[in-house]
Amino acid sequence: MELGKWRDALAKAMDNYRSGENRINEIIQAQMWFGATGGGKKSFNHHECWEVVKFCRCVKRDATP
Repeated sequence: MELGKWRDALAKAMDNYRSGENRINEIIQAQMWFGATGGGKKSFNHHECWEVVKFCRCVKRDATP
């Protein structure tokens, strides 16, 4: 599921977050992590969907399938 992969990529980017960097850097880093999971062939293009579902249980990082 692409939303789950995006969630994981954002989590990795947040884990690497450095003081003084802005949120745009976090999104760029998450795009790089997401692309790496797809062999560098994909980018995440569902940001509007993500904003709607990011707090839903089905895509939360600690949710179990």
